[in-house]
Amino acid sequence: MNRQRVRRSTVAGAAAILLGVTGYIWWPWWAAAPGTAGAGTVVLATGGTSGVYHQYGEALASAAGDQPDPIRLLTTTGSVENLNLVAQGQATFAFSTADAALDAFSGRAPFARAVPLRAVARLYDDYIHLVTLADSPVHAVGDLRGLRVSVGAVGSGTALIADRILRGALLDPGQDIMRTELSLTDAIAAIREQRIDAFFWSGGLPTSGLTELASATGVRLIDLAESAAALRAAYGSSYRTGSIPAGTYPGMAGAIITVAVPNLLVTTDATPAALVERTARLLFASAPRIAGSIPAVGQVDPHAAIFTGAIPLHDGARDYYRATKVPT
Repeated sequence: MNRQRVRRSTVAGAAAILLGVTGYIWWPWWAAAPGTAGAGTVVLATGGTSGVYHQYGEALASAAGDQPDPIRLLTTTGSVENLNLVAQGQATFAFSTADAALDAFSGRAPFARAVPLRAVARLYDDYIHLVTLADSPVHAVGDLRGLRVSVGAVGSGTALIADRILRGALLDPGQDIMRTELSLTDAIAAIREQRIDAFFWSGGLPTSGLTELASATGVRLIDLAESAAALRAAYGSSYRTGSIPAGTYPGMAGAIITVAVPNLLVTTDATPAALVERTARLLFASAPRIAGSIPAVGQVDPHAAIFTGAIPLHDGARDYYRATKVPT
């Protein structure tokens, strides 16, 4: 009996045992489930190097190793660029916030046409951070009028939601602030050097770049409770009210109410089902270990992952969830 046949027999035996014991069918991410095709190439669009998207991508690439589907990462400005890369066929999968994904799927600005997106999984929630210096006069969004504010990099989900928050506070994002469009890394450097007064960031908790900033510089987060309610009323269930707990960042004595938005792993309807099924399997098999270094990944759960809103699940993702007895 050759090695490949031995491995398949071992996997099948383990799956049968777990089915009998737990009622769930389990397949390790690297072992092709019965009837699936061979390996493919995966290009994953992530985000800036200081944010959770990129760090999560690095962890998934490490978990995937060299086979069967090695992952190559694209460093990007975030959700909007990621979705365009998927639409253009330059990325196989992408991380995106649910609001940006819905705009792409619906063909709304900033997207020129509808993108045939399909969801692999709902992952974890992003939380909107409005960051300013500890001694800043800014205590609400309206206080940003006339100040130097970074809304996030061009092509980022941060910029999309920052503009919506500013408009909700009756500020014109192009006229009423001294607008800059910086990545998280550049915004952190700018506020340290007092070249900007505040910046927006959308990311998981905690974001390592902000942890480092708060450790070295006195900063505050601005409460966005009013913005959360306004966004949900205007744009629907992509947005909800969330809380950044006390102690999330150094010097943060109390909780902050803010806007929360789910993150999705997405692809298009052209991606082979077998590749999507294997990628879903990798996602959940690796989550417990990755959560040890990236706490936001602790939210990744197959029972919550199917709730992707208006973005339909890819057939390959449905195959994974059904095989693991998650009702879809």
